Amino acid sequence: VFDLDLEGDAQVVAVRDIHFHSLCEHHLLPFSGTAHVAYIPHKKILGLSKFARLLDAFARRPQVQERLTKQLAQGLDELLQPQVVMIALEASHSCMSIRGVREPNAK
Repeated sequence: VFDLDLEGDAQVVAVRDIHFHSLCEHHLLPFSGTAHVAYIPHKKILGLSKFARLLDAFARRPQVQERLTKQLAQGLDELLQPQVVMIALEASHSCMSIRGVREPNAK
């Protein structure tokens, strides 16, 4: 985490296509995808590699995509206290492709 000394308005910082892998806590099957993160800094910024590290820390435990999204947003909010933080996750779930509705292309 770095202190930010800005004159004027802060601009949106975006990091996209951060790959992750996790385990569905309901079906104990893997899901994986990409995360897209954007925030407007207030007084602190984060090194780009740390977004992947934070996502990986939350994704290591059995999860559901909704909670993973919320945990990443809350973690960044607590760490950076940005003006705004936005998270979008896209994932392919094995539980959707190999059981139940068997939709291999659903994300």
